[in-house]
Amino acid sequence: MVTASIYTYTTPPTFAPHIYWHIPMAMKIPHTYPPISHTHCLYRGHRLWWAFLLSSLSVFLAGLLALLLWKVAHRGFNSIGIFRPRRQRWAHRQSISVQTDFNLRNALKEWAFSVISAQHLPGKVLMVLIFCFNIGSIVTYITLSTDPVESCMKEYSIAFLIDLGFNICHLLYFGLRFLAAQDKLMVWVDLRSLVDFFTIAPSFVTLFSRRAWLGLRFIRALHILELPVVLQILNVFNSNSTTLKLSRLVAILTGTLLTSAGFIHLLENSGDPWLDFSNPQPLHYFECVYFLVVTMSTVGYGDVELRTTLGRLFVIIFIFIGLGLFANFVPEVVQIIINRKRFDGSFTGVSGKTHVVVCGHITLSSASAFMKDFLHEDRGEVDVKVLFLGNFRPNQELEAFFLRWFLKVTFYQGSVMQRRDMERVKAFLQNVPNWDWSRGDAVICLAELKLGFMSQSCLVPGLSTLLTNLFTMQSEIEQDGDTWQNLYREGLYNEIYTEHLSPSFIGMSFAQASKLCFLKLRLLLIGIEYQSGDQDFNVLVNPPSHIKIKLWTLGFLIASNASDARRASMYCSVCHRDIKDLPRMRPCRCTEQKDVSSNTSAMSLGFRRPSLGVLPFSPEGETLRERECVWEQQQQEEQQEVGLDSTGLFHWCPPVPLKDISLTRQSASTLALQDHVVVCVFGDGGSSLLGLGDFMMPLRASSLTAPELRTVVFLGDPHYFSREWPNIQYFPHIYFLPGSPLCGADLRALRVERCAMVVVLSSLSSSSDIEPSMQDKETIHFCVNLYHIRFSPEPGPHCTLSHTQSHGHGQGLELGHGFGGHNHGPSHDTLDFSHIPTIPEKAEVTPAHSAGTTVPLLVELVNSSNVCFVNEADSQEDSSSLTLSQAFSVGSVFSVDLLDSLMAATYFNANVPGLICTLVTGGDTPLLEAQLAEDNQLRGGEMSVKMWALRQRSKLAQLALQDEPLCSLACEDFKELFCQALDSLEILCFGLYRLLDPPNPSMKRFVITNPSAELPLLPSDRVFCSVPFHQSHLLTLRRAKTISHRL
Repeated sequence: MVTASIYTYTTPPTFAPHIYWHIPMAMKIPHTYPPISHTHCLYRGHRLWWAFLLSSLSVFLAGLLALLLWKVAHRGFNSIGIFRPRRQRWAHRQSISVQTDFNLRNALKEWAFSVISAQHLPGKVLMVLIFCFNIGSIVTYITLSTDPVESCMKEYSIAFLIDLGFNICHLLYFGLRFLAAQDKLMVWVDLRSLVDFFTIAPSFVTLFSRRAWLGLRFIRALHILELPVVLQILNVFNSNSTTLKLSRLVAILTGTLLTSAGFIHLLENSGDPWLDFSNPQPLHYFECVYFLVVTMSTVGYGDVELRTTLGRLFVIIFIFIGLGLFANFVPEVVQIIINRKRFDGSFTGVSGKTHVVVCGHITLSSASAFMKDFLHEDRGEVDVKVLFLGNFRPNQELEAFFLRWFLKVTFYQGSVMQRRDMERVKAFLQNVPNWDWSRGDAVICLAELKLGFMSQSCLVPGLSTLLTNLFTMQSEIEQDGDTWQNLYREGLYNEIYTEHLSPSFIGMSFAQASKLCFLKLRLLLIGIEYQSGDQDFNVLVNPPSHIKIKLWTLGFLIASNASDARRASMYCSVCHRDIKDLPRMRPCRCTEQKDVSSNTSAMSLGFRRPSLGVLPFSPEGETLRERECVWEQQQQEEQQEVGLDSTGLFHWCPPVPLKDISLTRQSASTLALQDHVVVCVFGDGGSSLLGLGDFMMPLRASSLTAPELRTVVFLGDPHYFSREWPNIQYFPHIYFLPGSPLCGADLRALRVERCAMVVVLSSLSSSSDIEPSMQDKETIHFCVNLYHIRFSPEPGPHCTLSHTQSHGHGQGLELGHGFGGHNHGPSHDTLDFSHIPTIPEKAEVTPAHSAGTTVPLLVELVNSSNVCFVNEADSQEDSSSLTLSQAFSVGSVFSVDLLDSLMAATYFNANVPGLICTLVTGGDTPLLEAQLAEDNQLRGGEMSVKMWALRQRSKLAQLALQDEPLCSLACEDFKELFCQALDSLEILCFGLYRLLDPPNPSMKRFVITNPSAELPLLPSDRVFCSVPFHQSHLLTLRRAKTISHRL
């Protein structure tokens, strides 16, 4: 029978340590081993540490040498054709055996890969188990670290047997990794493999020699670096969480600290080998950890010191490496923990108080614009808590912004895609399958709206500025003298509000209701939300006279503040008939005046279908035959067949290859381009797409007649445009010139001096890595080049094209006038252009613009502060914001940052998206989105009475007072113009486009939004208005007259 004995290890008094780790004999655990000088010890009195190291090195070097020799021999013999794989040499004799052997090896490799791969459940379980075994090995090492570094074993202890079991598991796992690896050499020199070599081999030496050596078992602590991977496998957090970053930092710090402490423990408890290990210092493992922490923190108490030379050399090396590691990682870990406490809480709502969750791309500019509009003074007292939710840590500027608004704003770190984070802010986002636009769900794409605003400005110059002023809120500033800035700023402070029209409006036509609001209430009613059924609500802008106001009708009003807009809901035809002091207007107590707010609010939250912006029904008493006659008459007026898509919302033509509409500089110069749109696009093959389809939709809306369609010519990189072309190839009258917007010859070839608008778009400035001042460098460079171009009269060329340069987008297009019909497909026959008006060859044509500074221009700015480089006047003035700059007031610049406040407007007015869709996008509806999601393309539709009815939408236009039809009205102020245009022409006027104060050599105009009734008109003024579809001939005559005057 073997009896267990208890031994103690004493250090010679000459080398007594500074601090003793005293363990009473009664507390010594049973696995304490006798010293190497014991009588039963193998090689008594001799240290065998070299044998343990040699076993690990021999295994590693032998395997490495074998793999290198095999790799070199295989490549060398295979290159000279001597060596051939076994399966090739024996293929003629033992093809079946070779194939079986080959399949067996592949099967074993695939099986091993499936077992260890974390993509499968067995691999995940195995990886977690191996990580736990490594932690167990570390715990075993710490337990054995109280014993001598090297000792004898009279019997195997439980701790050793447990550690041996762990090493056997590690050996099996190493074999699986080696079997599944494609590159055996890389696996052999991997960090995990090196840890196995220096921990597994010594265990088997101990098993056969009964000599215990702590050795390098502590390097198992390096496996703590795998902690983030294990936590991801266990779904503790996602890959984008800050918890992942925190776990990585903690794992690196912990693994480095425990491994380095193990080296010090080994060296100090062993002594220096050249002194025959005569100077050991019995430090406990935790004392080594404590020593390193004190050293890395630069405190250095001095209560623990190193005595061996090897230990001191290791600490010198560790200080150079570890000091930088700890100095960088520890503050970052602390910062993450502090921020998690600050931004990782949950919102506790107050009963009866609402809150708003803002998520997505949260920046200082977007958050500032949102809060400025959300808490604008014109909205009154807003008792709503705003919660920002972002999966990032805010920088100092953004954090200071949140602190400034701490009473109204709270930031939470999290993702809108994580249900747990949404529960923290008391918000619940529906899944995509539950998304239903008929219930009022809506998505506002700012990039799409940006292109829609800029596209509408090509048809109506300055409209982007006017609409932006209406949909955003501005604070009033002090007026300065009698200048054009005062008129612009007066209109700048008007916004769009919605109010339910009082019962006094029931039975009125829209023209009557709009006149009453303008004359009596000093409000401008531009549209209504009309209910044509139980669930069908249509946003109608300037509807025709047969549409009558019903009870609970929602009106869209332009007013300076919300209190003024409430007059429309308070008005009583009896009590307020002769009211003069409008600010003192209050609801009356008439029996016919009812509180509509409670009833209508319930209706607005019910099931409703978004507006198509079309008339809900035909005029009363109109028969189907009468509608067909009107449709046939309309077709004869347009003189050409109109092709629409299947939704009836856009002009459509069959798709054609890009090469058929591509021009050269020579062929472009032969086109008699006039009143067209030139779109200069900065982008290359790797740039992100802008989505030019959203730009073309308003320009090809079916509410436009064929003569109103402007030719669009794109100029840019062919590699980029080829990626955009599949989304716009269904729209007619498009050309493309491969070239550079910075090339003056390309601009002259496209006759920019005769165009209606030059639009500059860039996809190169969207990167956040670019310095803000350099984000618009291409746009600024283009503006500088254009401003220095001079145009001179030149002989007018004939309009000729080869058959490869004309197709459905241009065939039949009256290029001399900028409009024409459709041709459903490319023609490969000889085209006859005798019907196209051409300029006499010897005639001199006076350009519409003699200098580049007078060319109509609209550019997009990523950084709004760069407006000073686009306009010379803004470079001399200190504009506090983009909306107050001259370039914006004249409609020459636009920025997507201006649309950030639309989110706030949508909260207070859920009908804003419907109105924007009607005014800006040209008919982009959920029905169209559903078709694009299904087919990813527009399909052609057959023209019918129903299709024609879908075109009956009012359109935004710009009419000159000196031209038809407004010249016959003879108005002196805006009130007369508003009333006469609405009565005689059914045209709704809501803004002016007036020339800047002299000197104004460039003849630039600025926008006046919702002019006052008493504002005198100037003969040179142009009017922003909404024209009904049946008055389209007025726009056609005006445009033809303008073009003929230029020619």
